[in-house]
Amino acid sequence: MQDSRFPDSHKLARQLAEDLAERMRDAIAERGRVCIAVSGGNTPVAFFKALSDQSLPWDKVLVTLVDERWVNDDEEGSNARLVKDNLLINQAADAYFLPLKNTAPTPVDGFMECENRLHELIVRLDYAVLGMGTDGHTASWFPQSQALARALDEAGGAWCCPVTDAPSFPQRMTLTWSFLAGCRHLFLHFEGQEKDEVFTRVTDPAQIQNLTAMPVRTILSQSAVPLSLYRTA
Repeated sequence: MQDSRFPDSHKLARQLAEDLAERMRDAIAERGRVCIAVSGGNTPVAFFKALSDQSLPWDKVLVTLVDERWVNDDEEGSNARLVKDNLLINQAADAYFLPLKNTAPTPVDGFMECENRLHELIVRLDYAVLGMGTDGHTASWFPQSQALARALDEAGGAWCCPVTDAPSFPQRMTLTWSFLAGCRHLFLHFEGQEKDEVFTRVTDPAQIQNLTAMPVRTILSQSAVPLSLYRTA
């Protein structure tokens, strides 16, 4: 696991954008296209803006979300809105965006359409940039959630999973570990002293396998997918 620490958010955002863009260029040169998944929240905004300025053939890039609140893309809390406003601009305006939210009334109703769209448009996810909450969640894998077992079931086969008991916005769709476990490279991006303290608890050797309590441990306790940490010092 690569652990990169930066003195401030600006330098972190710029370096993460440059490092991911370099990998994306290599993927396009090798395979003709690249598929990435990004997270919502406030933390990745500076990174999104830095990535949007990177020079690469954006028309060969597919961008999707790690998870999404089941709200329309013009509503508060929409990760699609966040990505459209901050990433799919400047040079990145030519990228193709694949949302997780569809017109179904609930994520349970919209599950099969979302699952089918992912399979139609993605062969394999190349890169995913995940965040971490103060409760130890990542994606919409929340501690004690009724959806957690399904979301973390690597052998389950589903690429997405409806969540109906998340905090703040209960109704969500999330990518699953079954899908992310096939990714070529994962990034975990978090900032601030509070998140650093959470990370110390997350990586406690005595608790690292307790995925239910802090589901972000799923990506930290595995060795199948290369993982890079980007965090402030």
